[in-house]
Amino acid sequence: MNKKIIIALVIVIILVLVVGIYFNLNNQKEQENILVLGMDDSFPPMGFRNENNELVGFDIDLAQEVCNKLGLQLKVQPISWAAKEQELDSGNIDCIWNGFGYTEERDEAMTLSKPYIKDKSMFVVKTDSDYSKQEDLIGKKIGVQSGSIQERRLSESEFGKSVGEVIGYTDYLTALMDLETGNVDAVYMSEISGNYIMNQQGKEFNTFDASIGEESKGMVIAFKKGNIELKDKVEQAIEEIRQEGKLSEISIKWFGKDITNN
Repeated sequence: MNKKIIIALVIVIILVLVVGIYFNLNNQKEQENILVLGMDDSFPPMGFRNENNELVGFDIDLAQEVCNKLGLQLKVQPISWAAKEQELDSGNIDCIWNGFGYTEERDEAMTLSKPYIKDKSMFVVKTDSDYSKQEDLIGKKIGVQSGSIQERRLSESEFGKSVGEVIGYTDYLTALMDLETGNVDAVYMSEISGNYIMNQQGKEFNTFDASIGEESKGMVIAFKKGNIELKDKVEQAIEEIRQEGKLSEISIKWFGKDITNN
């Protein structure tokens, strides 16, 4: 083969390698500048789809403010809530940020942020029902969201063993619709989400406190186990947002008052 041709081929190969490395580094840099937020897209008001099919909510607004602080691009990724831990472990998402309640079990499996909102659980029943306290629901059908803290509490508690049936739903709105039609006797759910859905839908239900196990310390952000660096950065950004008054503004926008932890 002609010596000039060999040199030309070598130059071409080098150029191809250089260009490939360049694009790979750029792509890696872009990936590093993206925060992929895993969420259940049917958990209002923390994160859900509005009438225009847009992903909106308190947590999304807060995450956007955090990304603005950190110079990151926010990517909101709807996931199956039942498979949220696997999505995080596999690296498909950087965090679970969508009304995610603290539990010791989750703290052992993932790296969790400090709680930023307090929430508690409640039972929701029809206005004409005879149920007014937890004990009235023994032997009854109770609806929960699949993969939720409420579902886990029922499965692990003595009270849960005493109910007639626990029915899992993909979202609370569907559970409340089934409550209206009488397919379940009560829905065991987040107070924040329940009150928001009822107000937005103009639905009237009766509610009463639940006492199944210890209530969560609050809603947290979950990161892959050991990812302390990202957790610390996000926590610091949230603290700055709190001090600037923006956290209170976001809370008032979605809840009508400031319910964030101080």
